[in-house]
Amino acid sequence: MHPPLEAHKHEGCDKVIEALEECHRAGTFNKFIGTCNAAKRAVDECLKEEFLVMRAANKGKAQEKRKRMEAIWREIDEPPAELKEATASK
Repeated sequence: MHPPLEAHKHEGCDKVIEALEECHRAGTFNKFIGTCNAAKRAVDECLKEEFLVMRAANKGKAQEKRKRMEAIWREIDEPPAELKEATASK
């Protein structure tokens, strides 16, 4: 099962989406009797590939964000240099 198909949201899959929609328009019962199964499999494969690309991109963004947050946390956890010097001189 896939989300509602809108070609402008899935630019890389627009041709296979159009082929599936054309198959469905060609006959009312095509989608029910399996005539459009090959087109549907092509759409599913294209959407899967698109998902994997987006997942990899999101993973990279999340890792970068995590690194920035860890740097901020380290900065918060470490006392300021002035405080270190003041406690060291006592």
